[in-house]
Amino acid sequence: MITTNWAVFYLNRWVGEDGKVCRFSRPHGDKVFSKRVSARGTGYEVHLYSMRAPDGPPIANMERDFMSRLDSEAAGALDLLEQGLPESKWEQRLRSAWSRFLWAQSIRTPSEIAPLKLSVKESWCAATLGLQEAYEAERPDGAPESVDDCLATLDPHTEDRFGLTIARQSMDHSSIGQIVNKMSWKVLDFEGCGIPLLTSDRPVWMTTTLVETDAFILMTIAPNRLFVATRETETMLRIAAENRRQQAKNMNKTTVQHAIKFVFGVDDKMKAFVQKYFAARRHSTLMERLAAIRGHRIAAKDSPLG
Repeated sequence: MITTNWAVFYLNRWVGEDGKVCRFSRPHGDKVFSKRVSARGTGYEVHLYSMRAPDGPPIANMERDFMSRLDSEAAGALDLLEQGLPESKWEQRLRSAWSRFLWAQSIRTPSEIAPLKLSVKESWCAATLGLQEAYEAERPDGAPESVDDCLATLDPHTEDRFGLTIARQSMDHSSIGQIVNKMSWKVLDFEGCGIPLLTSDRPVWMTTTLVETDAFILMTIAPNRLFVATRETETMLRIAAENRRQQAKNMNKTTVQHAIKFVFGVDDKMKAFVQKYFAARRHSTLMERLAAIRGHRIAAKDSPLG
């Protein structure tokens, strides 16, 4: 199953009159190329959320049962955000759906999911060190001679299922969801500031933690709108009071600097800007950091973790 890496309903906000968005990428070296593509064709990974099966095609349960529901519910929440509906009018279900969607954006890309699947096998291999003697003592007749050979006979479906279970639980993290739900939300209007907002494959920018006093979450939700969530009223007032034109420049710079593979806009008028800052401050991803803590070597080649 071909999986689109980003929510189509979200990227549709950047669709131009031709029904396409402008995708900026660097497929060869450091030169940025722009291309008009459909929101559904911006980037995809075959069977990203699928589990390998012993016989037959990969099983796409997570894509059908979780990712589609995640995006569908978040689409309804985004409509309410764009309407400016007061927080008191929100259903808890939709508020939680938007919180879940925000957090999931840092996990759902190939740079997160693919390494997570690989880390499961690496963890199992590490756990087998020193078990050979015990395995030989208990090895049933006809079983493989080594513990590694025994593990090699296991269904790869099990590895993928375990990795995707971790990904799903990480995206649908109840504690983090509750924190985001309790924050103050606001949509800032950038209409008329003269600088359209960009987005990327890392569209969410937030403080190191969400429990610090001035914690905030920023995410462009359209070329002329910025979603803001803050823990304290003072932080919201400070962000809302900033000059919109300068704020747009700063937000675009952050968006482009922290992109991994793609930046998106309505047109290619900001190509030179994207060229200047593309992935200039690429941070390690959430899953890369978690893997490093556990001693796994799954960081992408361009990761700050090496």
